[in-house]
Amino acid sequence: MASKIDKPIKNYLIDFGLTDKEVTVYLTLLKTGPNTIMNLARETGIKRSTTHNTVEELIKKGLVSQTNYGERRMLVAEDPKKLEFLMEQKRWDMRKLEDNLPDIVKSIYDTVPQARENSEVGVKYYEGQNGVKSIYIEALKSKELRSYVNMEEVLKALPDNGELFLDAQIKNSELILKEIVQDSEIAREHTSQFSKNKRYMYKFSPKSLSISALDILMFDGKVAIVSLGHDTKVSGMVLSSQYYYENMKHLFDFVWDIIN
Repeated sequence: MASKIDKPIKNYLIDFGLTDKEVTVYLTLLKTGPNTIMNLARETGIKRSTTHNTVEELIKKGLVSQTNYGERRMLVAEDPKKLEFLMEQKRWDMRKLEDNLPDIVKSIYDTVPQARENSEVGVKYYEGQNGVKSIYIEALKSKELRSYVNMEEVLKALPDNGELFLDAQIKNSELILKEIVQDSEIAREHTSQFSKNKRYMYKFSPKSLSISALDILMFDGKVAIVSLGHDTKVSGMVLSSQYYYENMKHLFDFVWDIIN
């Protein structure tokens, strides 16, 4: 019968890239010491054939090794510090993917000419925190970003957004960000923190201008609107239109100039 496994450890190892069964087998091996496939299957409650396949994957990942005791094949869990090597491998793989990304994108466009055309849809919709987060990631890669923002509501819906902005200010040295912010105590706290970077500028909106949407962003020929639905689920829309973008940008600059 499978023994209980600490949930935070299990969740971390799954996030790390191990499957549920790999976590179970690896942690069981750590507890039991050298063991056979048959005993492991009994200890974990996993079918013997599945246990065998799982062990093979763990061997490939460097987390399990094998030895012989007489004629018996014994499996041994490697020290958890080996996870550091696995992490370094993942970093190396990610760097390789990042380095090759521009060439891969170009190859896709060359191989499938419709890819670029089909991706340039006029309006795109995004649902949930991860979907909306992708809007901010794209916007923060631009050289110029304008925004009307109800910062207090944004941070309630997207608690990690503050860190995302601070990180972008470091990584994107060309980014100039102007925000017209709905005044609140939380907004004052965060704008004070953001404005330590001279490329971040903000003004508080007058009381007559209420920002009902969480955020309206203008960048790279696009206008994005982030809002909350009736069930408080965050969603976003991105409109790609140079004409609409230019009009919204000029209107923003007009409002910016008349705010004290």
